[in-house]
Amino acid sequence: MNLLENCSPIIWMNRPYVDLGSFNAGPLHVYGIEFSYYHMIEDEPSDHSVKISNPVTIIHPISFRESLIRETGLVQYQVNNPLQLADELRTERWNTLCKYLIHYQELQPFTKLRVINLLSSLCFHETVIEYTKEISCLEVANSSILANLSLCRAISNLMLQSHIGTLDNLNEFENIANYSSIGSITRFDAAIHLVAYYAKIFRNLKAAEFWRIVASQELGHLKSSLDKFSYQLLESVYYRAVVLVPLLQHDKQTVVREMDLCESLAESLTHECKNEREEIAAHENLTTVFESRTKEALWLDEIDLAEERATKMIQMEPLYSRYRLQLGEILIKQGKIEEAARMYRSAARLGPPGTAIAWFMAGQCHEKLGELEIACDCYLASIEMDSLAISAVERLHNLALSLGNLALVNWSNVRLSELREQQKAIASQPRTSYISEASSALKKAGEPVMI
Repeated sequence: MNLLENCSPIIWMNRPYVDLGSFNAGPLHVYGIEFSYYHMIEDEPSDHSVKISNPVTIIHPISFRESLIRETGLVQYQVNNPLQLADELRTERWNTLCKYLIHYQELQPFTKLRVINLLSSLCFHETVIEYTKEISCLEVANSSILANLSLCRAISNLMLQSHIGTLDNLNEFENIANYSSIGSITRFDAAIHLVAYYAKIFRNLKAAEFWRIVASQELGHLKSSLDKFSYQLLESVYYRAVVLVPLLQHDKQTVVREMDLCESLAESLTHECKNEREEIAAHENLTTVFESRTKEALWLDEIDLAEERATKMIQMEPLYSRYRLQLGEILIKQGKIEEAARMYRSAARLGPPGTAIAWFMAGQCHEKLGELEIACDCYLASIEMDSLAISAVERLHNLALSLGNLALVNWSNVRLSELREQQKAIASQPRTSYISEASSALKKAGEPVMI
């Protein structure tokens, strides 16, 4: 049985997430799955302490795959572990992954790490936690592979949540940054994550400064063991993360200077590539630099500059909806409502992340333009993508009243009552909710693993 024959463009572009079908054409993060799969089936080990494994660093939270399956109606593929997928739905490559999982305990350590990396790329973060268990500080200190596995586990732990929540969630990162081998990329990565989380989430300047120093030291230790391209890539990543310290201090001059250096390093990398893998790594890094520079311009209240930079990242990565959501918000700030509406609709056509939000924001734009029927259609599309999107139901209810559509008025009244009751129930539960609501279109899933 092949339910994916004649599939929608969204599934066609994101096919590997669904059943590990071949990569056709799509956003760069989908290529990351392709790379992880072929890396998994290689027999040769590699030095994970000083080698950048995957040229694609973006990893999505668990909600990304859930949204992709839900929005396209492929409910048969909604599983929490690859082994749960029905036999008749499995591709040859999916079966290969399942064989690795069945015999996981018998695998070489380097192969175990590659299996976990593929699971992470596919958004199977619960399975990552199930197979890695908790790794002790002593194990992290004694094995570069176990240190890498611990980092994968720490990242997946965060990807299972809608927000970091408490400082306890950073313990695994701190153990890796403290106990993994000095002069390893794993130790550097952990320190970079800690700078970003302490600065962005907890606004803890003292902790962010401390881990910036650690990251700087680790970058220095790595210089002699890396080739020019790899070192320059990490240097660009370093500046993109640690700039959050002067940003927290409201030091505009230092923020601009360090981001100028970050962009310069990223630009020069694109001319240093020796193979396809390096081309992809350089391309993704420069794109994420433009994303950071867009946020920097917004922070500086330079809206036109933010638009220019957001346009660049869309030109570099035209099939990734998140970047279009960001430009849509900037266009609204500029009062370019018609352009924003087009941008949000184009984001919605690309699928997750943020499809429901894209349709909702398109509805807001069309409503502001006085195009109430089109706005109504957009809100209905948002609700179809996410049945829990209460904001879209509220806007639809108001529009239905204005349009005199009594059927929609009655339906939205009933649905609002149901959603409010569900919200009360969800609020009383200790586990994370994945309701796709956000106060800002900039708050999206899929942040780069290296910030």
